[in-house]
Parts: sequence; structure tokens; C-alpha cells
Amino acid sequence: MGFTHTVSSPHYQQSNGLAERFVQSVKKMLSKSKQDGKDPYIAMLKYRNTPLENLDSPAQLLMNRRLRTTIPTIKNRLKPKCGNLKNTQRKMKQQKMNQKQYYDKSSKPLPELQPNDTIRFQHNPKGKWDQGTVVRNNNTPNSYVIETPEGQIFKRNRKHLLETKEDKIEQTSLEEANENNHNDFDNITDEHSLEPSFVRRSERSVKKPTRLIEEC
Repeated sequence: MGFTHTVSSPHYQQSNGLAERFVQSVKKMLSKSKQDGKDPYIAMLKYRNTPLENLDSPAQLLMNRRLRTTIPTIKNRLKPKCGNLKNTQRKMKQQKMNQKQYYDKSSKPLPELQPNDTIRFQHNPKGKWDQGTVVRNNNTPNSYVIETPEGQIFKRNRKHLLETKEDKIEQTSLEEANENNHNDFDNITDEHSLEPSFVRRSERSVKKPTRLIEEC
């Protein structure tokens, strides 16, 4: 018996939603404690003692008992009490199934991509769509290894990949385009470098205002 380590795709925090949501809750808790001048450890203690949805509190799930807080309580409620592990696991599984059911109402499965497919991908969720090519399917779910025309390798989730019918840009074409642009720039520089430009002073006549003539 061991652990199966499955990493999430880059820039796809949604696949690690439970940990991301917990970090957000802790940040808000610490921020409010600082604003109110309260002890952050007391806030964390109350959080661990708060029951979850259709489940016991985190302290009860870990230690089979409630923790002593600043709220008065009877001693019997602080005694260890073994819970039903199978019942807890069943409730947690049912809760995840309900979340999946609500999520699937507004989502649809995306078609799988094959090696050498031309795609557009995002470096980040709000970035522009750059061209690339699918190399292979990654070991993690809905993740692909892609290559850019410059030869860079990235890993991206299927959500950040858009299949296109455009022609694939080869590395040789990019090198030729860069060389042509460099030559054009040299020609433009040479043509303009033959005649140096000077800033000339205006030769038009200046007419003084009448008040200045009278004062003189």
C-alpha cells in the first residue's frame, strides 16, 4: 500500500482545487485576524473545530475528538469517540460525486489530440494563442507535451489547447524569415546612412509685435 503521485498541468490550478481553496481560506483567516488584532492561532483552532458539510470537524476526523477552545463546553464533548470510518468515506465519496454532477452540467468533453496535430496554445490562461505541435500525450490526465516552431517544449492541459487546420511552421522557414528580415534591415540602414540628417533653423522672417516696436 502506497501513494500515487499525480501532478497537475501547468497553469491549471482547477485540477488541484481542494488545496488551492484551503490556501485561500487560510489567507483570508490570517488577514482578518491581523485587521482585528486577534490571535491567528485561535482562529485556526476554531477552524479545525468547525464541522464540515455533512461531516465531522477536521479535528474529529484526525483525532476522533473535539478540541478545547475559548467557547465553554462540557467535558464529555471533549472525550475521544471513535467514528465510523466507512460511513465517513461513503459521505466524502458521495459529496465528490455531487460536485462532479453539478460541474458536468455546464461542461463537455474535448476531443483527444494526436501527435503532429497543429494547435494553438496559451503560455498562461490570459495570454495570447501561439502556434505549436503536439508531441505526445503526457502521463497525467488531459495533459499534452507540445513543441513550438522555435523548438521549445511545454506541457499544457487540454483546456489550453486549440486544434487548428493551419499549416505547420517548420524551423527552417523561421530561420529563412529571420535572415530575410535581417537583410532588409541592413539595406534600409545603409540607404539612410549615406545622407546624414541635420536639424536646420527656420529661415522665415520674424515680425515683432507692435508694443515692442513702440517701446524701442
